[in-house]
Amino acid sequence: MTIRSLSAGDLQAQLLQTDDGVLLHRLADKKSGRIFLKEDGVLFTLTARRLSDGSFLTVNSAAGWERVCVSGEFPAYTVSLFGHRELPGVTVILTAAASETAHSLSWTVTLHSENREYSLYECDYPILTFGACSRTKVFFPYGCGEVYPSMRTFSSRQNYPSYGASMEYMALWHSGAGRGLYYGLHDPAPAYKKLHYEKQEGTLPFLKACMPLRDIDKAANSQALEGVCLWQLFDGDWYDAAMLYKAFFEQHASWKPMMEEGKRKDTPDWLRTNPHWWRKRMKWDESFADEIIEADEKLGLASPVHLYDWFQIPYDTNYPHYFPAKEAFVPGMRRLQEKGIRVMPYINGRLWDTHDKGKEDWQFPAVARPNCTKKRGDQPFLEVYPTSNIELAIMCPSTALWQEKQQEIMETLFHEFGVDAVYIDQIGAAQAYPCEDPSHSHRAGGGSWWVESYRNLLDHVHQILPEGRCLTTECTSDPYMKDIQAYLSWIWIKNDQVPAFMAIYNGYVAVFGRNYLYAGDWIGENIFAAQSLTYGEQMGWILPETYKGLTHGEFYDKCVHTRSALGSFFYDGRLLRSPKIEDKVKLKTTKIKVEAYGGLLEHTATFSEYWERKDG
Repeated sequence: MTIRSLSAGDLQAQLLQTDDGVLLHRLADKKSGRIFLKEDGVLFTLTARRLSDGSFLTVNSAAGWERVCVSGEFPAYTVSLFGHRELPGVTVILTAAASETAHSLSWTVTLHSENREYSLYECDYPILTFGACSRTKVFFPYGCGEVYPSMRTFSSRQNYPSYGASMEYMALWHSGAGRGLYYGLHDPAPAYKKLHYEKQEGTLPFLKACMPLRDIDKAANSQALEGVCLWQLFDGDWYDAAMLYKAFFEQHASWKPMMEEGKRKDTPDWLRTNPHWWRKRMKWDESFADEIIEADEKLGLASPVHLYDWFQIPYDTNYPHYFPAKEAFVPGMRRLQEKGIRVMPYINGRLWDTHDKGKEDWQFPAVARPNCTKKRGDQPFLEVYPTSNIELAIMCPSTALWQEKQQEIMETLFHEFGVDAVYIDQIGAAQAYPCEDPSHSHRAGGGSWWVESYRNLLDHVHQILPEGRCLTTECTSDPYMKDIQAYLSWIWIKNDQVPAFMAIYNGYVAVFGRNYLYAGDWIGENIFAAQSLTYGEQMGWILPETYKGLTHGEFYDKCVHTRSALGSFFYDGRLLRSPKIEDKVKLKTTKIKVEAYGGLLEHTATFSEYWERKDG
């Protein structure tokens, strides 16, 4: 066995090279003296699929390789593993570019395969294993970002991009030493990934990212993982890690919106400056307009409304056949618009009902099925939701049919009906699927094609988008923001949240709403309002009937009017490091119906964030 050292300024790593494998042996910070890792950890896992029967095989860096080589010296190091005994003909090469000034290692991973029996299916970027202690914290990019104590048994596996992984980075830091280690996937495209943090009883915690591979229907599918995996030391906490990711985004990311004088060129002022939202499920008459107008007059602000069920089909059925609309939709909308209330109807950007005419087949077999995502064996990927309990097919965003169908729906809504915005559900929330339909324009499996295809779809829509109109979507996956002007943050309702997403992206994309139906009582309602105010979100996304029934409606109103009065600090400002508040008042604790871990939400009585306007 041989110890190989990798030096990158204050970041010191050691690899343990054995006769048939390699392990991460030690990881330390020379400046603080902190040792992140002093036990051996696997460096990667690689999964392959047998072409003959679809069975899976997973190997890792620790053992089983015919030959192992660790070579190089500052600033470039190479780890090569050749011919695993269970996966012959496959070579994995990891390269690490060291930076003395940034105190970082930038990893790339290349896979070479001559194996005719298996297709390479998924591979990890280098895994960061570390030691837990009571003062070591972990950042994970669920929603706005969450911070976990490293000693707690916990696991989160999330697809990027999706509601569970808004951004492609993680981090850990020691709160006493004030030093941390950033784990960032700097992939400008970006490719579909799976982000994973885990701490189990009796084992070391780890951070890792896995990339579903391309050409999974073929043998010998050699390729490189997209982007680089950056391990970088930093001073501070989650906020400083966020600034590292923000620097990558502003310099390299393909999803950076076009800006002009510090503002997005494609965002209308009404959306950019808006402080508050309603939402409403429409029935068959114009009562929805009456309820919104009444609530709006009580609040004293002309707030736009997110309108569901404007179509005659039941919710989550018969998609994407939204027309004809309910007869009361257009006249009710006109009444709202006359009051200065803008209207944003709901559609779904991802699903086609497999029985799309009640319980009957209609267009799905001949039109949609060839254009939906497919598993091995030409089987569609399907999802079932409790809102309808029917099988809905996941449409492939690369297909001309789906791109043109979305454009057609939007053209009717914007040009015939005159809506102010359209909410396209699930684009920013739901995972990519490794589609294997050989007739589609993309390569089978993962890669960057999913995001690129949705961008192309949204570009089709932008071609017909009238002046002053905009698009929004569910949740806050960052790579769609170039073509989406606002994200619905409705499930930012957990313990341990931090506003990392807002620290990075405020000003680049609008963020709005919390789901007040999930609040268990008035404490939950007040926590949602106070946190969305201090985080800088556009507030609300509340039903008029829920608003009328708030226990402390005056507190809610005060939060919303404060958001309105201080609006320029949010839409023309930036979020600074969170202040440290000493609060001796007992924690506010409540039960939350959905999302919160263990159904429990608690917070100090004081909510505070620090905002700076762009004029200083």
